[in-house]
Order: sequence, then C-alpha cells, then structure tokens
Amino acid sequence: MSARRSLVHALADADLGLRRGVVDLAPASDAWARAFTHVHGVLRATAPASVTAIEHIGSTAVPGLDAKPIMDIGIGVRPGTRLASLDDWLTGLGMLLRGDATDVRPDRMYGYELQPMIRLVNVHVLEHDSQAWRDYLRFRDHLRSRSEDRDEYGILKQSLAAQHPDDRLAYIDGKADFIIARRGDAR
Repeated sequence: MSARRSLVHALADADLGLRRGVVDLAPASDAWARAFTHVHGVLRATAPASVTAIEHIGSTAVPGLDAKPIMDIGIGVRPGTRLASLDDWLTGLGMLLRGDATDVRPDRMYGYELQPMIRLVNVHVLEHDSQAWRDYLRFRDHLRSRSEDRDEYGILKQSLAAQHPDDRLAYIDGKADFIIARRGDAR
C-alpha cells in the first residue's frame, strides 16, 4: 500500500475532522492515540534524513482532554535544515502547505484533509530541540502529568469555544496566558 493510502487508512476512523475556521470541541478519544501511532509509522518510514523526531502534540495528545478533533503533529528537523526542504515529502503524502512561522505559531505548517476544508491533521515543522519544540513538548507533558491543570485547561477551552465558535484566532489568543504559565511550570 502506498504511503499516501496508508495515511488515509490510518485517519479514516480516527474521530478526527473539523471545518476550517470553526471552533468545536470533541470528547477525548482513545482513537486519537491509535491514529497517531499509525500516522507516525507512515511518516517515519518515508521521512527524509533531516527529520530527527515526530511527536504527537496538542490537545489530542493528552488523554482525557476534550479537543478540537484535529491531530497536531510536531516534526523536528536537524538544526540548520531549511524547513521548506520537506515540502515535496509532505505534499507528496497529500499535505497542504499552510505557511511559514507567524506571530501566532513558530513553525512551517501543513494540513491534511480527506475532504476539502475539513482538517484532520496539522503538521508543525520546526528545528528539533529549538525553544518552540521544547515548549510544545513541555506543555503536552505538563497536561499529561497534572490532571488538575488538564481539567482547568479543558474548562477554559470549553468556555472559549462557546464564546468564539467561528473565530479560531480569538480562541487561540484566549488560551495563550494559560499555556505560557504552564510551560513555565514545567521547566
């Protein structure tokens, strides 16, 4: 089976998918971790030599946390690697280039959709062991190890989703202080 078809197979029954721009949370699902395991296998088997790590990041990586049903994957590359050098690999797997780092995110981003405008996966490419890479992992690991913060974050996300159902940037901005404070706790 081709790598592209393997991705489709891995994600087809993963309880993932949300229309771009919409903020809607889904109950935590064990299917997210299983899907990541399969996606990780496909990515690892086809990755260029510059890829040093592939991690499940974001809320779908935290058991028991409701999340937008979009899996976030961090791909770490060797320092000095041009992030755009992964374009052919990722677009060849069916990913859509979403853009370079901005003031909202520190990475080159790709999206994966089985149907137009329905996002299943966001792929974040950045230098392995950069500050942004460590921040992604610290926050994920903090929420995995501290259920009280995971639950508080879940409540915040539910409130923000209710306030901003069609404004992802406002939703993201509303989470920023919580994320920054907890990343600091985890250092």
